Amino acid sequence: MKQYIINQNRKITYFFLIALSFFPVLPTGVESVLMIAAFLFSLSYFSIEGKKFWNRKKTLYSLLFSSLFLIYAFSLFYTQNIGNGIKYIIRLLPTILFPAIFLFNDKEIINNKQLEFIKSMYIMALILALVYLNFTLYDCLYKSEIQFWDFRQLIEKKIKVHGTYLSMWIGFGVILLFFKFKKEVFNRKNLLVYIAMLAIISYFIYWQYLIGSRMPFGATLLISSILMFKNRKQMFVFSMFFIVLGFVIILKTDRLGDRFQKLSQYNFSFPEGKYEDNYPNISTEQIRNGIYYCSFEKIKQQPILGYGVGDVDAELQSCYDNTFTNTDTYKVTRYNSHNQFLKIILSAGFVGLVLFLISILCLIKNAIEHKLVLYISFISFVFLNFSFENILSRHDGVLFFAFFSALFFFTNTQQNEKSIN
Repeated sequence: MKQYIINQNRKITYFFLIALSFFPVLPTGVESVLMIAAFLFSLSYFSIEGKKFWNRKKTLYSLLFSSLFLIYAFSLFYTQNIGNGIKYIIRLLPTILFPAIFLFNDKEIINNKQLEFIKSMYIMALILALVYLNFTLYDCLYKSEIQFWDFRQLIEKKIKVHGTYLSMWIGFGVILLFFKFKKEVFNRKNLLVYIAMLAIISYFIYWQYLIGSRMPFGATLLISSILMFKNRKQMFVFSMFFIVLGFVIILKTDRLGDRFQKLSQYNFSFPEGKYEDNYPNISTEQIRNGIYYCSFEKIKQQPILGYGVGDVDAELQSCYDNTFTNTDTYKVTRYNSHNQFLKIILSAGFVGLVLFLISILCLIKNAIEHKLVLYISFISFVFLNFSFENILSRHDGVLFFAFFSALFFFTNTQQNEKSIN
């Protein structure tokens, strides 16, 4: 049995990584089983061979990748609602398990070609998810004037994924495709490949537009622009793509275009009145104003170590109840801080935020040294989304972050990056 584990280690781990790349269409239970099975198999290999190759650098990497888990775990010492805190910490387990899968091996688990295949399978999973939604929500998409939030709820009901997270997954799929697009040598033989990639990119962005999440959409365009604007041919293709995208936005002003237009008319105010009667007049901007107001008020009271990860939601709700007495908006739905950085400060204070940022900066420094452009692009994309959503407070966000950050950091992509510079 030991010899089998040693001989088949890379093949079996590679299989698990392929299977996990389909997480956009997998039930949560299946994702968890695959993740734990991959971890346990790598642990078995480590128990046999680990003493031969474990070193200080691996210990450092394990601490850096699990920094938020450790920060939240420390905050349990002073949180009052320990049960709620433990739930958040358990949700962060992928930030430990995925790096461990790579660290428990003495050699690289996958090569560049295998990494490309895993990325392609992720793209395929997104296509499957969106085609399924396209067929099941056909009447809502093309035959009715369904309201924005009602459409979002239908999506979440069909695939059990929050619209913001789905848009983020799609957006990163766009970035991966542009990354591949950038590496392809433009010639007649590859013309069909170019057309296919642009068609998929267009379909993905169309769905981002339908979902209407502004930050994932904006982050997608920003990171893609940085990747693409390198030479004249790519600039021309990308410019034409933006022209087509502009026509889509004009034709579908009831979705993302309308939401961006509201930002241009922004004024600082809070929700008022009974939500059930007044919800058409209550904007997401007003709701977020209240969220951020209470977040900053609570931070002022406990800036150093925060309240502990288990008490953040209760503290925010207390502020909502005491401050916004002329509306029941914050009682109908309970709102978190809608900003990952604020969540960390509320949970573990500025000390926790600084420690988390230092750990990420250390990983980025190493990635820069090894020219891991894809890892840096991924972290940049995720951090932009951190600004308007608690990405690491939901399973879907944690799995997405932990899987790709470990995959891109620990896979040797140096040759890949050099070939496109």
